[in-house]
Amino acid sequence: MSAQYSPPSRNYPQELPDYWRFEDGTVRTDLQSLTDSELEALGWHGPITMPKDISDTSSFTHNYTWNRDTLSFDVEEIDEYNKQKRVDYKQFWNSLVNGVNVVSTDENEEITPANSGGIAYQKIKNSAKVSLEANVAATEFIALLSDAKSGDANVEKIQGSLLEILSAISFTAEELAEIQQAFTESGMFAVYTLS
Repeated sequence: MSAQYSPPSRNYPQELPDYWRFEDGTVRTDLQSLTDSELEALGWHGPITMPKDISDTSSFTHNYTWNRDTLSFDVEEIDEYNKQKRVDYKQFWNSLVNGVNVVSTDENEEITPANSGGIAYQKIKNSAKVSLEANVAATEFIALLSDAKSGDANVEKIQGSLLEILSAISFTAEELAEIQQAFTESGMFAVYTLS
């Protein structure tokens, strides 16, 4: 996403348009080539820090409201109930089973997108085959997550089940990183912990 600017009306930020008609009828087709100070002189304010770039916040934990007076976003942390409602359990499950998107850099420093392949889920499955403790923890977790995907999340039991899995199975750093990324991308981090 390119830089976002609030138009002269002070409305919600947007990308600079190719064509803009000002209130006086003047038309500009060169906004994208202007400097920030030139844009400011025309009434465009920015670049604006968008919600995804506001540090220590997330759409899973905060609401963002555009403030036309301050030309910035007001940030408000939401309550626990709404954090729980925003968790995307389906996304977490899909990321756990299928893996998360990762970026790797080769020896020539070329960036290559890849998928982690669901290595943590494979570890859970393989551990469940040989350990009764891991099998019970995995079975309970899958059942609880199934309920959560249907809109009936039992937060306390899911948290307990997560901790049982982490205690019963020895994950590698790479597997834990995959779980953490799935946690972050699905909003699980807003409600649950991995320790």
